[in-house]
Amino acid sequence: MDDPRHREAEALIAGQVSRQRTEYVVASVLASKQAELLEWLVRQAVRDELKSLRLSEPQTEPEVELSELPDSLLNALEEL
Repeated sequence: MDDPRHREAEALIAGQVSRQRTEYVVASVLASKQAELLEWLVRQAVRDELKSLRLSEPQTEPEVELSELPDSLLNALEEL
């Protein structure tokens, strides 16, 4: 076997008592399927939440008129 995953799986199965190997394989396959289903459900729930999420418009700073600035600030800006 060239695939390391296959060697690992074979070692796990070989580590089981001969009478329990079939049950181990069945339980592993079912656990894998359940994990896939759970992952799909979580992804779907996140997608649904993101679709329903309403993003607000970015808050913009109010524009300031030059006449509203203090004279000392205007003088400092002019000196730059």
